[in-house]
Amino acid sequence: MHTIAMTTAQGSLLVVVFVFGCAVGSFLNVCIWRMPRGLGINSPRRSFCPRCSTPINWFDNIPVLSFIALGGKCRACGKGISWRYPAVELVTGLLFALVYHRQGVQVQTEAGQLVIMMLLTALLIVGSGIDIDWLIIPDEISLFGILGGLAAGLLLPGLHVGDMSYHTFGPSAMNPHLGGLLGAGIGMFVGGGIVLGCALFGYLIFRKEAMGIGDAKLLGMVGAFFGWKVALITFFISPFVGLLYGVPILLTRDEHVMPYGPFLSVGAVVTMVFRSSLCGRLAGWIDSLAVVTGGTVG
Repeated sequence: MHTIAMTTAQGSLLVVVFVFGCAVGSFLNVCIWRMPRGLGINSPRRSFCPRCSTPINWFDNIPVLSFIALGGKCRACGKGISWRYPAVELVTGLLFALVYHRQGVQVQTEAGQLVIMMLLTALLIVGSGIDIDWLIIPDEISLFGILGGLAAGLLLPGLHVGDMSYHTFGPSAMNPHLGGLLGAGIGMFVGGGIVLGCALFGYLIFRKEAMGIGDAKLLGMVGAFFGWKVALITFFISPFVGLLYGVPILLTRDEHVMPYGPFLSVGAVVTMVFRSSLCGRLAGWIDSLAVVTGGTVG
């Protein structure tokens, strides 16, 4: 794909997007810690040390920098702060910057879709963070995301209707907004359906849960936002991501229960950011399969 050189203004905006992403990551840390504990996002209003419950001053709550300045310790009690707090902030900033650079600068995706991509990225980070600690993905994340994906499809039909490889419908298929909503619905059912199908198959074969309902809802959310092709590629990428993490854990800890949400999330972000080329390859594989089986692709 033809790429476009970054201008000074775009480079400056890339830095702004990164800083904004780090700030969003600070909020995501609050969500990750509070949601599974039944605490409100805004109650208590100020962030507090999870060890001594002392409210954190604004100057001690600057993403990444405050952690470094404090030496990774709470100013009040002196106990260690988990490295995951700055890690989430930094990862969020880097992923937001990646979305902007790849989709905004190189592909020149419209601003509305960039916002949707960053929203989905944030939801996936929160869901993954909670899944790692609690082996659950809250409905507040996945169901809100599914509804958001359906609304995005209706309001931004370019997510699902057009002439790009990742679109569900062609530009003249129907009313664009109706097509966008329908494309989001198809993506939701395909994403959730393939996980549920694998979960049922795994249970019938191994007589134990292979994938959870939360994973199905998570991939259903991805499909609602970006369509069935992105959901399908995400599903096939995620096991390879899981191997990178799971094999060392299995060998060193003999641990057989692992959260799958983070692997789906990594696959979803990779597929979303590089959706044109990956979905183009998917279309090529489908065409090749049709030729081999003697079918036709319209």
